[in-house]
Amino acid sequence: MEHELIRLTRRLMLSRRERLLPSRWLPPADLYSTPDGWLLKLELAGVTPESIEVRVCGRSITVQGERRDGLRVEGHTCYSMEIAYCTFRRTFEFPIDLDRAAVASEYDHGMLLVTITPEVG
Repeated sequence: MEHELIRLTRRLMLSRRERLLPSRWLPPADLYSTPDGWLLKLELAGVTPESIEVRVCGRSITVQGERRDGLRVEGHTCYSMEIAYCTFRRTFEFPIDLDRAAVASEYDHGMLLVTITPEVG
């Protein structure tokens, strides 16, 4: 609770210009070990599935894309902006080589679910 009050106090002290500066966005992610491999979940609210790219290279998976402000209205001026509308890129390291793994992804209600099934044999 104390940390939240400090953050809000600092936010209120920022100038209008500082409040409007874009911030770097690192979407939150959860990584699960499953009986069949791995499940990577990213919270990507406001990102269109078409703008998301998932790449596998060696022991890592990189997810990148862009969130755009699709609700801009002509003649409106932004007073305060807390949502980051920008590109993002996250890379996750795994303890195994993923080049031959089966990787599937689905986008559901703002969540990207990436299922990784290592090669058997």
